[in-house]
Amino acid sequence: MWNLPISSVFMRKGKTWLRRVACVWACVSAIASGFAQVSAPDTIKDKVHVLDEVEVSASASRRGMVSTAPVQMLSRKQLDRQGVTDLADALRRFSGVNVKDYGGAGGMKTVSVRSLGSQHTSVAYDGMTITDCQSGQVDLSRFSLDNIQSLSLTVGDNDDIFLPARTVASAASIRLQTVMPDLSERPFRVKAEVKTGSFGLVNPFVRYDQRLAERVSMSLSGDFMRAVNRYPFTLVNGKYVSEEHRNNNYIETWRGEWNLYARPGEHAVLNGKVYYYDSFRELPGPVILYNNVSNEELTERNFFSQLHYMNYWDNGFSLQLNGKFNWASSHYHDEGEEFPNGAMNNKYYQREYYGSAALLYMHHADWALSYAADYSFNNLTSNATLGVKPRRHTVLQTLAVRYRTSRLTATALLLGSLYLNEAKGGDAAGDARRLSPSVSVSWKPWEEQDLRVRASYKDIFRVATFTENYFGRWGSRNLNPEVARQYNVGLTYAYASSRTLLESVNFSADGYYNYVKDKIVAMPYNMFFWTMVNLGRVDIGGLDATLDIAFRLASRHRLLTTLSYTYQKAVDKTDPSSVYYEDQIPYTPKHSGAFSLAWENPYVNVAFHATGVDKRYSTVQNIKANELEGYIEYGVALYRSFRWKRVDCSLRLDVQNLGDKQYSIVKNYPMPGRSYKVTLGMKI
Repeated sequence: MWNLPISSVFMRKGKTWLRRVACVWACVSAIASGFAQVSAPDTIKDKVHVLDEVEVSASASRRGMVSTAPVQMLSRKQLDRQGVTDLADALRRFSGVNVKDYGGAGGMKTVSVRSLGSQHTSVAYDGMTITDCQSGQVDLSRFSLDNIQSLSLTVGDNDDIFLPARTVASAASIRLQTVMPDLSERPFRVKAEVKTGSFGLVNPFVRYDQRLAERVSMSLSGDFMRAVNRYPFTLVNGKYVSEEHRNNNYIETWRGEWNLYARPGEHAVLNGKVYYYDSFRELPGPVILYNNVSNEELTERNFFSQLHYMNYWDNGFSLQLNGKFNWASSHYHDEGEEFPNGAMNNKYYQREYYGSAALLYMHHADWALSYAADYSFNNLTSNATLGVKPRRHTVLQTLAVRYRTSRLTATALLLGSLYLNEAKGGDAAGDARRLSPSVSVSWKPWEEQDLRVRASYKDIFRVATFTENYFGRWGSRNLNPEVARQYNVGLTYAYASSRTLLESVNFSADGYYNYVKDKIVAMPYNMFFWTMVNLGRVDIGGLDATLDIAFRLASRHRLLTTLSYTYQKAVDKTDPSSVYYEDQIPYTPKHSGAFSLAWENPYVNVAFHATGVDKRYSTVQNIKANELEGYIEYGVALYRSFRWKRVDCSLRLDVQNLGDKQYSIVKNYPMPGRSYKVTLGMKI
């Protein structure tokens, strides 16, 4: 379940909390180490580019409606209104998203969009992509929802062309935008929150914002999360039924983040970030035939600093520069008689140096042209790669053009990718290079109706991860890149009124076809050894639909409802002679969806929500023994904001899995039953 060759860590149970606090504080205090990208909103319409993820003049729903490719967004208010509890829960509300969750607060969570796989989905944090050269996957549990202002999911490339090249080098992109300080009324702000709940959950959070000068401010935030996660579940084995508790599922995480926001000139933005993450997890094993014992442990640390600079001039040119340093370690520990000396300890350390420059030219309001060039260097050292120390140089370049009027938007982009591999102590994997085009268009047929039709195409690929190339006897140096081609046709409709009961309607529907060739899969070499090969092909067809409706019931009373639905048919087309040819690929339901209903009022706001999926299969063979039952999980949230002694306060109660439904997202990893969480917040 944990992809042990991919993730790796060392034991640290004996470390004290005091030492961890010191590590976090030291890292967030190292303000000279780096800076983060946070863009300030521009106000000169049609003359300068505005980054989608920080534009404040338009609603998130509205931007998704006018995009040339599918974009789904949730603002801070929408996260609260829909009763969202963490980032994985937020992404489950999006159509086309499949979240793999191993259970428990803080447990590992990865995302696949439209069945393309988690390695085809990038995650950008304040405008810069989070990378993992070891596994190619990003664990979303390491980011706190408390510090998120908005998140968005883009499939393909939309009409935002002023981006680093790496941001568009994936089939889909999740973008997380952190909260920017509001110091318009006072020179500092303090926000503190504490969450507590079922299964030993404790999660305090604090954020401090300070104005340093007229055009310079900073923020410092940190949180700690601890959960025992020893939740009960029912184990059924034939005619025998027993009540059990999840074991070896303790988790403890520390996060610290320092941000700097500066305006060195009238048209310039300079922002920076320093981030540190430290976690220790016990890894619960699969529950098979009453075997609920596991001794696996995982420790992960991540530090990065990043810098963003943007400027524009009256002659139509805009420039942005980005830089980042990233360091990560993961140590995996397991005990058992099958290991030499009774224990396995796999240790991995990875580093990345990244730089990017992008130039945008808008001579006329209708036309825009951009060019971006990125360079990154990654290396990995590990005791699990037989002494091989892989290194990779990556050069990405994009050339994009956009034409936009009030009724028509069309974009075209060409991505050039070059991957140069090296290895100390062994043979290196082969180099890779490719040109990847994408086009998208949105058309509004009638001026008086906000109905738009859109279509897009994107050709993209991913190179093998270091694990797939080099891990022990599994890795293969001769893997070809995994190629994905995406076709999308859809429509959007928006309605708004300030005088009727029906306040607004936003609807979108997209049909798509994807296929992945040269899919990288693990195949057995003999009974004991496996190797990575290019054998797979997957055909994916589906439909994504979303609907948001808002009713104005009375003064200060609003009813908000959101519905998303996904149909996916993702079948294996690798080998016509295989018994699983044209079977649905693992962990992909044909039908899934989410629903939320919120009542905003002057007393206590109420949000009811539900997510559900159809049956799935845990392996490539769709037989009854591999089937996971479908489920619907319900939840409710009650929340209220009030002022007490000049302090803004908030109180929230969340009940998850209201019906106490037992289900599994990953086979043999039972999810928690009914649970409660109380959040108390204060802001001055």
